Amino acid sequence: MSLSVPTTGVLSKITQRYGSQYLINPKVFDKIFKKLDFKEYSSTLKVLDMYPGPCVQSTMFYNKYQPKQYVLMESRSQFVKLIKSEFPFPSPLERTERDPYHWESFIEIIEKEKLLVPEKQPLTHIHNSFLVVGNVTNRNNESLIMQWFHCIGNRNWLQRFGRVRMLLWVPLSTASKLMAEPKSKLRSKASVIREAFTDTRLLAISNIAELKKFDKIVLDESNPIVFGEDSMLKGAGVSSATSIALLEINPKNHDLDLENWDYVTKHLMILKQTKLIDALESLGHGAKDYFTEKIEDSTYLNKTPGEMTNDDFIYLTKIFANWPFKPDIYMDFVDILQEESTS
Repeated sequence: MSLSVPTTGVLSKITQRYGSQYLINPKVFDKIFKKLDFKEYSSTLKVLDMYPGPCVQSTMFYNKYQPKQYVLMESRSQFVKLIKSEFPFPSPLERTERDPYHWESFIEIIEKEKLLVPEKQPLTHIHNSFLVVGNVTNRNNESLIMQWFHCIGNRNWLQRFGRVRMLLWVPLSTASKLMAEPKSKLRSKASVIREAFTDTRLLAISNIAELKKFDKIVLDESNPIVFGEDSMLKGAGVSSATSIALLEINPKNHDLDLENWDYVTKHLMILKQTKLIDALESLGHGAKDYFTEKIEDSTYLNKTPGEMTNDDFIYLTKIFANWPFKPDIYMDFVDILQEESTS
């Protein structure tokens, strides 16, 4: 069964877009789906679509992949009205008006209502029967996006079912922070988290001029699709200079010592422009003496945290974990927002 894609006439009736932006050009979606090449998904695929908005992507995805179940999770009134009008019951696009922003919404639809019940799969492969997609392009959603990345690392929330791939539309400013490589001015704890917990690709971007915000290695590996503002449904009050990006997020099967790793990365990234030899004491009193004794390559101490890969942080975490006099990490109240300015 194929669904009708909402027309521009239908979309023009939406007067409130809640600060979000949506790609609505079917030709661009065709390019994105071709780039995704989802061959590993089984005939039992279930999809959870968070904040689908105008549902152009939702209908095109359903028509192409014909998943066993497709659930729209949309709480905003004008979009809810559109969904009810365009996809009346019974429709292969199931719906819930629960808000993805609230954690209890997922408990309701999975555990209580049993609307969507994914199977649990081992961590040996990307989950082949459950996919999460979403549009969190409102610029106020960055903290929510980072919470979801933390869930990947902690294997909770929707990630408790296995290594669940996510396709997320996000603000360009958030994408550039997440994808920043070591030595980049935008390198932060956010991009270390992305590197540690996921293999993430930059699939698409809405403004060719914004490509300069990404490192060459990211652009070479991802080769993102570029489209223009004329392909978008923009939210009221959203600046024409505000761009969005699509990320393909593939969780890793990591074995990190999460609590010690989080402590080390958080404290060192606050001093991301400071040489390691001078930043070590931030890990606790006596850390400089201890680490300089344990680190065999003295040139390593001249690196700054902003130049380090996640492998570097894993190495430092192992040293920290074996420190007999390390501080109580559960009494740590340092705020990662204290990171050094790159200006």
